[in-house]
Amino acid sequence: MSESKVTAGTFTAAERENAPRAKIAAEGPKGHPIMGVLPELRTTPLKFLEKVASYGDIVPMRILMTTAYLLNHPAHVEHVLQKNYRNYRKTPMVGKLKPFMGEGLLVSEGELWTRQRKLIQPSFLKERVDALAGRMTDVIQTHLKPWETRAQTGEPFNLSWDISALTLEIAFQTMFDTGLGADAQGFKEAMVIAHDVTADRVWNLTTITEKIPTKRNRQDNEAIAYLRGVCTRIIAERRASSRRSDDLLSILMDARDADTNEVMSEQQLRDEVMTLMIAGHDTTATMVAWALVMLKQQPAFLEKLRDEVDEVLAGRIPEAGDMKTLDFTKRVVQEVARLRPSIWWFARVAINDDNIAGQPIKAGTTVFISQYLIHTHPHVWDDPEKFDPDRFLPENTAGRSKFAYFPFGAGPRICVGGGFAMMEMVFALSMILRRYDLEVTSDQEPAFGNLVTLRPHEDIWARVKPRLRH
Repeated sequence: MSESKVTAGTFTAAERENAPRAKIAAEGPKGHPIMGVLPELRTTPLKFLEKVASYGDIVPMRILMTTAYLLNHPAHVEHVLQKNYRNYRKTPMVGKLKPFMGEGLLVSEGELWTRQRKLIQPSFLKERVDALAGRMTDVIQTHLKPWETRAQTGEPFNLSWDISALTLEIAFQTMFDTGLGADAQGFKEAMVIAHDVTADRVWNLTTITEKIPTKRNRQDNEAIAYLRGVCTRIIAERRASSRRSDDLLSILMDARDADTNEVMSEQQLRDEVMTLMIAGHDTTATMVAWALVMLKQQPAFLEKLRDEVDEVLAGRIPEAGDMKTLDFTKRVVQEVARLRPSIWWFARVAINDDNIAGQPIKAGTTVFISQYLIHTHPHVWDDPEKFDPDRFLPENTAGRSKFAYFPFGAGPRICVGGGFAMMEMVFALSMILRRYDLEVTSDQEPAFGNLVTLRPHEDIWARVKPRLRH
């Protein structure tokens, strides 16, 4: 890889004023004499990183025999993800996703990532996302039909699983112009197995245990093979039929490299489809489920959202143009993504020596950044734990660093599907909440899990009943 120009990270005057505590900590948690902080980082990552953040905004952490840093300020995010992004690559932990996602956009690096990004980006231009709005709402309408029966019987159901099934069906319809059909149950079960095993493996120091033919490893290999097989079969059938649609698969199949005029290879196309399917449906499902729980705890905001939906839609199905007028609903989604960002942390490794806000960063050093921590930083946000969608009114966002809020990432590697996800979440909430009331029946309030995404620790169970109108 070529040399990267290293630029020092600095705080602007406004950033210093908004973050008076922005400082380099002389030391961080001690951790285990040999393992350092790795045991806590593996078992309770969210709780542990919150503790680390209490030391300062640049905090050293010893992991085995190396020193890593937690970076906890918007200026650090800007430096690593934009100003000097060429000097930072993904960590070996991301390699644990490759059996699952192959060399898709989420995990690829260097020239491969650059080429694939150029090919995929046009698929998510606003006009193309808008064209998929009808598919989204058709799926939501169909999915909500069983809720009518649930509303009458009052039987509790697994809300987490149900919303995940909804977003997976949306992903299939918009990607392939077809539903899951006979593959529905098997695909969902395989996704759960592959996701959970991958989450467990992220912090493993070696891949040796992954090669042992344990029951869990066999299940994971079978799940991944099944997922890939379904996607490969659908792509092959589309190739054979010569049928073209306005779905994402057709757009990706027809995409050509501007320099070589080449299309994606079959393997690369499958990897990108797998990545978009897996990353897209899981993150969106997580935030929709959180939104339904959090709004139930905020009755005033829930009614305000419903009033807006009633006024704007007047009983009809939302359309792409409604994203401009469902303004409060969109702000609710933004606030949920602030407090419960689905992807809540990431790590990068410095390629060359660097300096971030006065802290030397040696080549090979790992830096950690957490969306969750920065989204709730007390010197960046007023009353950060409070649920308040009005934080995203134009007058309240003016002057705020765009790196203080980055649920879909930031810089050149920002998620290509951010606009798609926002539309999906706004439509899902508006169509669900205008018709139904939800009662969470889980014994305990959902707690943060320790997976790759910020899921509740346990599935959310709920009852649904017809909405009471005041």
